[in-house]
Amino acid sequence: MEPVDTRRADLAARAYASVLGWPLVVGYRHRPRQGCTCGDPTCPTPGAHPAPGPLRYPGPTEFARQLEDAPGAALIAPTVYFDALIVSKRIGMSLMVELDHIAPVPCLFDGGRAVLLLLPATGRYALSPRMPAEVRSGPDQWIALPPSHGVHWDTHPWVDRTTSPVELLHGRDVSWHLDYAYKCELEEARK
Repeated sequence: MEPVDTRRADLAARAYASVLGWPLVVGYRHRPRQGCTCGDPTCPTPGAHPAPGPLRYPGPTEFARQLEDAPGAALIAPTVYFDALIVSKRIGMSLMVELDHIAPVPCLFDGGRAVLLLLPATGRYALSPRMPAEVRSGPDQWIALPPSHGVHWDTHPWVDRTTSPVELLHGRDVSWHLDYAYKCELEEARK
């Protein structure tokens, strides 16, 4: 398999659907100097979120038409085939260094946040009570995927040059490493 160009929405969407089996929704777009097409001038995630309400999944033909009609629109994936563990980018980068010793963990950066993909319904096991993190899980939750505005992969969710998805870790496998990365971040902040 040739490397997937996640800068092109049509190619990225094809890989997300065919390699990973993820359903997708077309989201809002970001317009330079104009902001998000949602119309909110203070939109916190311009061009990287879905329309309000429940996610509605079009068929492949309708999805392709929607994507063609909205160049630059966000690609939105519901958190049904994975849980999304969302932490600050600094903690996420420290965590990725730790996890690289275990296994590749799909991770994307979305502004100042890192989003790690874990086995579905296991993200909550990664958290400790004082942890400044968020877990998105289930069909009513979502993440924006590259090439959505401001979103890019650090570690792809497929094995490079193959059509095999990366095996996702259980939240328990991440817990100790996340706690360690958080403690290191606290110590660094105290200096």
